[in-house]
Amino acid sequence: MRNNSNRLFKRLMVLFAGIIGVFGLSSCTKTFTTVQDQANQLFAYYGNLYSESVDLEEDTTGYSNTTLQNTNREALFTSLSESKGYSSVDKKFLSYMNARVEDEAAETYELWTNGALATENEETAKQIAKHVAIYAGLDDENVKVTSLFANLDSWYKLAVTGEDYLANDGTIYEAPGVLYSPSAGYIATLKSSLTTKVNSLRAGYSPESRNFTHGGSTVYIEGKTWGQAFAEYGFLEGLFVYPFGWIVHQISTVDLTNGWWQILAIIVVTVLARSLTVVSTYIQTKTQAKQQRIQPLLNQLQKKYPNSQTDPDQRRAMAMEQSQLMKKNKVHPLLPMLFMILQFPLFICVWAALQDSAALASGNWLGLSLTTVVSTCFTSFATTSGALTGIFIFIFMTVANVLASATSLFFNTWRTKNFGTVATQMGPDGKPVDPNKSMKWMTIIMSVFIVFMGWNLPAGMGIYWLLGSLISIFQTLIMELIQTRNRHKFAENTGDGSTLAAVRRSKHHSSTKAEADKKAAKKNKSDKPMWR
Repeated sequence: MRNNSNRLFKRLMVLFAGIIGVFGLSSCTKTFTTVQDQANQLFAYYGNLYSESVDLEEDTTGYSNTTLQNTNREALFTSLSESKGYSSVDKKFLSYMNARVEDEAAETYELWTNGALATENEETAKQIAKHVAIYAGLDDENVKVTSLFANLDSWYKLAVTGEDYLANDGTIYEAPGVLYSPSAGYIATLKSSLTTKVNSLRAGYSPESRNFTHGGSTVYIEGKTWGQAFAEYGFLEGLFVYPFGWIVHQISTVDLTNGWWQILAIIVVTVLARSLTVVSTYIQTKTQAKQQRIQPLLNQLQKKYPNSQTDPDQRRAMAMEQSQLMKKNKVHPLLPMLFMILQFPLFICVWAALQDSAALASGNWLGLSLTTVVSTCFTSFATTSGALTGIFIFIFMTVANVLASATSLFFNTWRTKNFGTVATQMGPDGKPVDPNKSMKWMTIIMSVFIVFMGWNLPAGMGIYWLLGSLISIFQTLIMELIQTRNRHKFAENTGDGSTLAAVRRSKHHSSTKAEADKKAAKKNKSDKPMWR
């Protein structure tokens, strides 16, 4: 029993290594959100960082949801002052920083109209320039948007050191100095909070530069090219993420206000992604069929080496003969596992494409934004729009995943039972060993893993997993039908007794006396299996 426990432990360790690999791959898949996109997204969520915490003046440009932005900004400042223990920011500092923002935007907006950074109309360009001035900065030498908070860091130093600012309109803004400026710790905590927020927003993929509606505010996302995906983001991003994202964008933007187009986009991507895994499933099914065919010979080897579990010499000899037998019959037991591992990058790329899609983040489906994290629907039910939809998505996803795993496990158990492999695989205690025991544990662990991931992912990914599980069930049934047909054909051609017993139990074969006599005659001509 101890050897069996060790084997199970090793297999579980391999599974956990695979899960860790999934997380590793996910961290390697870069977001398409640029620094400029992040500045636009932060403005859409918080508005002007240097405005007073409550400013109900309506914005007519379309880039502000003033009430929402003021609420979010005030909540941010309250968190910093109450939870972190920092004092409120003085109005003198806010006025000093806001004056610099206005002048910076006025001096640089033409970069977004003359083709240096974009070719947009004047109104759009001024808004982008303002967002960049507040939350990022410009590299004048290379004419590009530089890192987040570049202006904040630079202007904060000037504010603290006491350098007054002469605005373009002639107004002199006295430097607040150390007395009226927030502490360095406050600035560091503020940047950390903003970074955490913008990393959760993502939604920066679009093949064209245009406005999207995120969270009730207009967000400008700059377009990315396919070549840029390969050159600046990575091989997987160019090979899979960009094409999948392009499909989602083209379908969703037919009508961004109608969430059913976004659902259609997810369905199309799911079907395409699953179709790429058909080869893997077919090879896995074919390998299992070959293993079943040579099982009688493997059983003979176990009888030939009855002490292989405890005797190292017998174990090595049996392993060598098993390897030769599998090589002769072209059975590659690790090939299905290899293809399963190759599916991980594909899964991560679909995940990234759905999570990064700016079009998918626009609008809602049945009141729910598809970028809403599922757990939020449970923990913040009262304040989350469409929370009930998100809850049902999670429930249906969980049920479909369990059914998909149970269907696959059921057919594996059925094949084991009907082809007599259990009785011939004996443990050191002389009792039969269930070859599906480790698979059952892996199935349970993977189900728990997927449910856990679904809890912490956007609702759009929950729909992807729901559809994927339904396709997996259908795919398992189709593959089993193909396998059954192949077994029937194999038995009729060879008359092999072990397979014929299952064929006789099949509903697809007649049990008339004439056919039974014909099969019995065919068996008598070949009493021995074809492999002897």
